[in-house]
Amino acid sequence: MKIVTYNIQFGLGKDGHNDLQRIANAVDGADIIALQEVERNWQHSGHVDQPEKLAGLLSEYYWVYSPYFDVNASHKKPDGTVKNARRQFGNMVLSKNPILSTRLFPLPKSNILDQRNMAVGMLETVISQTDAGALRIYNIHLSAKSSADRITQIERIRDTITSAPAEGNAWTGKSIDPLWHEDKHALPMPEEFVLLGDFNHGPDAPEYSLLTKAAAGQDKLFDCWTLAGNAPNDGATYFPATAPQNGSRIDFAFVDHRMKQTIQKAWIDNDAQGSDHQPYWIEIDDSKFNNHLKRER
Repeated sequence: MKIVTYNIQFGLGKDGHNDLQRIANAVDGADIIALQEVERNWQHSGHVDQPEKLAGLLSEYYWVYSPYFDVNASHKKPDGTVKNARRQFGNMVLSKNPILSTRLFPLPKSNILDQRNMAVGMLETVISQTDAGALRIYNIHLSAKSSADRITQIERIRDTITSAPAEGNAWTGKSIDPLWHEDKHALPMPEEFVLLGDFNHGPDAPEYSLLTKAAAGQDKLFDCWTLAGNAPNDGATYFPATAPQNGSRIDFAFVDHRMKQTIQKAWIDNDAQGSDHQPYWIEIDDSKFNNHLKRER
């Protein structure tokens, strides 16, 4: 199973052009795709409905989109009626297998006034796995402006991921009421998960230590990059436009002990030109993954 995470910077490539076809080409073939900075109705990307366009370019995938925030982009027409539109910015997940459920978790944000500090979030998807139950995917985007915000965001993320199996999915229990016929069985909330996305910090940051150390009631998380045999400070997934020579690894994928033995490979697509980030891929051994889930059921 191949999983890729990619902050697409709303399709703005290294050449200064918006091109979602390049984004689709870079991630096509993955079993699960996690995208960040996907938007609707923004001027700098031509007021495009990017989730719909990406879904059309990757039409063999199931998909979901959840904005971190949603602001007004509506206007009143000359006849007095309202053309309703929302300006949105958020995360998208595409999967070759059905996406059984989703939940969006807003993450804490401080009120920084001297720079633009936008709301960010974590998109939880529970994805069906053939003959093997389901897998949780957490697609996140942490603050780009504040280390203190990232610390509180990571604490919230770890609490949410840890508590999810005990809480259950969107609903628990059963219903025989015909009004709820489609939803009479509770959706799964597996223990196995992958946490991935744009973390906006490097492997030497205190945020990384917070992720990879055990805490009260929480297992330590393992960086898939190092599990696959790469050195912690090797590789770069982000190249700022103002200093493209200063690349850094700020896009990650993490698992806990349940998935640790399944990680086979991790690599960065250094050829992609569609964003200021690079697609980051991991490969999971399906046989180990399936067998483990079957034992847990």
